Amino acid sequence: MDEFITSDKIIPKNNFETKDEIRRKSKELRNLIDINIITKNSDIIQEKVLNHSWFEQSKTVFVYVSTGSEVRTSNIIRMALKKGKNVCVPRVIPGIKMEAVPISNIEKDLQLGFYNIMEPKPCLLPIKEEKIDLVIVPGLAFDRRGFRLGYGGGYYDKYLPLLSSTCKTIGVAFHSQIFEALPVDEHDKAVMMVITDREIIAYFGT
Repeated sequence: MDEFITSDKIIPKNNFETKDEIRRKSKELRNLIDINIITKNSDIIQEKVLNHSWFEQSKTVFVYVSTGSEVRTSNIIRMALKKGKNVCVPRVIPGIKMEAVPISNIEKDLQLGFYNIMEPKPCLLPIKEEKIDLVIVPGLAFDRRGFRLGYGGGYYDKYLPLLSSTCKTIGVAFHSQIFEALPVDEHDKAVMMVITDREIIAYFGT
């Protein structure tokens, strides 16, 4: 499977016509990535995020808690806490919305939640969207315009438009998750940048 990880020709970029087809195939292929490569490439991606000026300048960071074959985020969370930043992670209210909830300890403040993903304990209260400076966004696929394909719940599509105009949004993905162009609906919101283990793809004015 190393060939899959290192070659953008393995995924036929535009051969899937619907979002569901792309979602299914992207998840299937990502789950085949060797755990050692996930760890290695996640470390590369996280280091790029941590060294970026958007992270350095941010005061309040909203970052997902990684699970399964997703790009790991634990280094970002720990370093943000170490630097004294306000760190928020998602809590999903099933079928309704996603909240950004501040945490101070990645081990003590989380419990198993919706979709079997670690999320903030119920006693912790969410933060207002306008207070967030930087969002680290997950996805099954991203394209070179900044559009993403998530798991189908629509939580980030609903949340991203609520952010302030000055908030920065960074999608993180393995190189093999990058498509030239994904199908886009009217409600889809592009991120401002995508960071992979190979490159940084930037777009502004989204």
